[in-house]
Amino acid sequence: MSLRWKIALACAGVALVATASVGIVSYRSTAQRLLTEVDRSIALAIPQVLNAARAGGVPTQGALSVYSVRTLSDNGKVLQSTFDHDVPVDDALVAVYDDPRAYVRSSESVDGEHLRIHTIGVRGGAVQVARSLDETDSVLDDLRRRTTVIVVIVSIAAAAIGWVIASGVAAPLRRLTRAAEDVGATGELDVEVQAHGDDEVGRLAGAFREMLDALSRSRVAQQRLVDDAGHELRTPLTSLRTNLSVLRRHDDLSAETRAAILSDLDEEVTELSTLVDELVAVAGGEQPTEPASAVALEPLAREVATRVGRRRSRDVVVSATAPATVVAEPSSLDRAVTNLVDNACKFDATGGPIEVRVEGGSVRVLDRGPGIDVEDLDHVFDRFYRADSARTMPGSGLGLSMVADMAERNGGSVFAAARDGGGAEVGFRLPISGDSALDSDGTRLPPLVDDAPGDGGGG
Repeated sequence: MSLRWKIALACAGVALVATASVGIVSYRSTAQRLLTEVDRSIALAIPQVLNAARAGGVPTQGALSVYSVRTLSDNGKVLQSTFDHDVPVDDALVAVYDDPRAYVRSSESVDGEHLRIHTIGVRGGAVQVARSLDETDSVLDDLRRRTTVIVVIVSIAAAAIGWVIASGVAAPLRRLTRAAEDVGATGELDVEVQAHGDDEVGRLAGAFREMLDALSRSRVAQQRLVDDAGHELRTPLTSLRTNLSVLRRHDDLSAETRAAILSDLDEEVTELSTLVDELVAVAGGEQPTEPASAVALEPLAREVATRVGRRRSRDVVVSATAPATVVAEPSSLDRAVTNLVDNACKFDATGGPIEVRVEGGSVRVLDRGPGIDVEDLDHVFDRFYRADSARTMPGSGLGLSMVADMAERNGGSVFAAARDGGGAEVGFRLPISGDSALDSDGTRLPPLVDDAPGDGGGG
């Protein structure tokens, strides 16, 4: 059953219950009111009937002609009667005989005639006054018919209104359904989805459109990653193939030449392995794989400096000013600092120490390499981006982009600038956790303001 039918039937059901309830209440109240009026008219006629009965007769003329009257003896025998039918005498009536204080009201149907009967006890028997309820029943029958017609008409009208309302509500849902079916059938995400209004349906359409946009951006980013990865993998693979071809074709190579080729092969394999590792990390690291937690930056920086310095055989010096605790994924944060230090070691060929500065919630890594050209500052954090001056150097162009991804996921930012005296200064800044930014005497430190030139380049 479609949504329109469900809403239409629901509206019809609500209208049916509501109007039927009102009709039943109105019918019962009207019936009770009419019966009360009949009882009142009989009660007004009873004194005259009793006076006539005491005089030895029953009234049959004037205003009392609409009433039927009969007198009964104390043994239930009918003495006088203007009743058209023989109304049976039951035990309830016998109980009022010869009791002037007894008074009984009842409704009886005799031979198809509906009567309202009042029985009054008198000395020596009882007097019964009755009035036909045919008029009352006719009014109630007409009311019942009219109520039934109104209930049916209102229910049909409610169903029609519900259908119209449901059609308006379901129209954007049908468009969303067609859009989803088109996406499922064609795989194309550039489907036009119209979103109007701030109601639930409008917000659903807007959310669906945003979802398609996000999927489209994700697909574009995925395709770009595949294209860029294929381009970056082509260079080391070509070099490996060339060196292997040289080894196959020339068996008489000198020991020095063979050693040089093997050294090149080893470097290419190492670079290829690093590139694959970084590609796997980028492809699987778009979302955090572990919950964020509080991480103290200074111990982390010193641990990374020791590890990278040992592997690279370089001095990595860490200095800390008001070190703070940040909230981030620990492994991603460790990888980001490692990538910054590795990047500095790669570009700094002077052999001098690499500086790591922890200032509040920021980490800066400074080297004495060739530095970063002004036109490259806005791109150094882009995936696979490599400046012209770095094309011949090993690397995948993914390390700094992973730093930027980590900082963005954890509400921070990255920066790159030229270092005073030559070289580059690259780092990230993360929000400080809670009360971690306190001086040794417990005084809160002011927020750190990065004054590095060119900060915020994002590249």
